[in-house]
Amino acid sequence: MGFLGYLVRKKNYVTLLATFVMAIFLMAALLAPFLFDWETATRVTLDTSLLSPSLAHPLGTDELGRDLLARVVWGARITLIVALVSVAIAMILGVLIGSLCGYYENWFTDAVMRFMDFMIAFPRTLLAIIVVTVLGSGVLSLTLAIGISTIPANVRLFRGPILALKRRQFTVAAKALGARDSSILFSHILPNTTSLIIIQGTLSLAEAILIGSGLSFLGLGPQPPIPEWGAMIAASRAHITSHPHVILAPGITLFAVILAFNLVGDALRDYADPRSRKAI
Repeated sequence: MGFLGYLVRKKNYVTLLATFVMAIFLMAALLAPFLFDWETATRVTLDTSLLSPSLAHPLGTDELGRDLLARVVWGARITLIVALVSVAIAMILGVLIGSLCGYYENWFTDAVMRFMDFMIAFPRTLLAIIVVTVLGSGVLSLTLAIGISTIPANVRLFRGPILALKRRQFTVAAKALGARDSSILFSHILPNTTSLIIIQGTLSLAEAILIGSGLSFLGLGPQPPIPEWGAMIAASRAHITSHPHVILAPGITLFAVILAFNLVGDALRDYADPRSRKAI
């Protein structure tokens, strides 16, 4: 059963529920075009505005009469695309730069790490805002902003394990046998960081979703009528007391998805820990 079996043996039913929430989020994102057409999520029909949840509209409608369930589902698709691509950018570049800086210790890699330390000290959200401001609002700029702002933390995170692994006996032996640096790094060292990559990737997805929604809340993400959870929350502030369902639909969904990714990421960290696995 692998990871799911580990959760059952540990009786970690909260994380099992979080895994189920993640699965629903992924399925909704992948099947959005088959569940709701684009017009249902974006077409303005003022005569059906601010309807309470019903059989026709399970989550109700927003101030422009758009079905909230359709917008939440399409918002999951957009959120997943932004999160996956931005995390892929941050992980690939972060692991690559961190590995090179850990394997090669010289003045240049030291200078790179000092620059990364400066970037980490710089507020991450502010850095993302600067990138979006320069590139302009939209899905692509939002994705690049999140990815670029995440790279420094990944570089710092992966440099440490590479420094330790390059001094292990199997690495020293490979070098003594004449293996090239590229072969040692990519064939011997990096495969030993696979679990860390998976764990960090899962946790980074939660951060990417949160930052992306925050930027969209500020109006720096995809522009209307594109459904995005942060933008939906921002647009529904005026109706928070009179029609709370408008803000609860995207708000609760955003909260549940971020919490689910964090819980699963923490459980993956424990699952990858040999000391935890011995207890099974």
